[in-house]
Amino acid sequence: MQKLSIVIVNYNGRDFLRHCLTSLYGSKDLFHFETIVVDNGSQDGSPKMVKDEFPQVRLIQNLENLGFARANNIGIGAARGEYILLLNSDTTILGDALRELVSFLAAHRDVGVVTGRLVYPDFQDQGVARSFPTPMNALFGRRSILTRIFPNNKISKRYLMSRIHRSDDPFEVDWVSGACLMVKKGVLEEVGYLDERFWMYWEDADLCYRIKQKGWKIYCVPKAVVIHHEGKSTSKRASRRSIIEFNRNAYRYYRKHHIRSPFELKNVAALIGLLIRTFVLLGINVMKKG
Repeated sequence: MQKLSIVIVNYNGRDFLRHCLTSLYGSKDLFHFETIVVDNGSQDGSPKMVKDEFPQVRLIQNLENLGFARANNIGIGAARGEYILLLNSDTTILGDALRELVSFLAAHRDVGVVTGRLVYPDFQDQGVARSFPTPMNALFGRRSILTRIFPNNKISKRYLMSRIHRSDDPFEVDWVSGACLMVKKGVLEEVGYLDERFWMYWEDADLCYRIKQKGWKIYCVPKAVVIHHEGKSTSKRASRRSIIEFNRNAYRYYRKHHIRSPFELKNVAALIGLLIRTFVLLGINVMKKG
């Protein structure tokens, strides 16, 4: 089996990172891979934990938080594998998920990216293997109120593809979460690494869009199950910044790929809509924390 490099970006997530690395190295599956942890200036003892408990891991220490995209690019640049797995530090790899993903990628020459079925700790699907977003997904997105009230509406079901594919058969999607994204390194060399203008969020959608534009396919392999403790390690301050970054980069994504001129009506609509969405979510966040 081909060489796999796993790149994990960490920022003050020591306990989650420990659990993630334990799930990787605690498997009885004799599967060979290298792991690169890129630490973004953590102050919680994460680097020391990696050095003391996982000496087999290659640790790259940044002096400050360089953002998710840039830190991943540093790890990708250091990777020696034919396949690169971008993996969040707050994930848990179950069973032979790594083997399932690598085997599928190796067996399909036209597939550039593959992911597993990402689930919450209660094993509910997170809906992160998706079709490309449309402006309507601002209202019917993965976490939107309308999707929660009307989970079976056509727009959300078409967008959240992994939630409607309940079998174990692999299926094609448009884009997948950077929390667990395996890509052929040759594909990255063809289309470029993550766009570092996306400090955090939407860098995965942008990468997948560029990969699809080059004719590569993207698949979800449901047999490869990965638990993602999404948002559990986010502080109050970070949560507010996350809301701003998410919506700012949503606009950046639309502006980069779908809006040719800032004077287009849909540009103004996207900008105003996302600004409203940002302030509404910030208000809800304040009420929840208050």
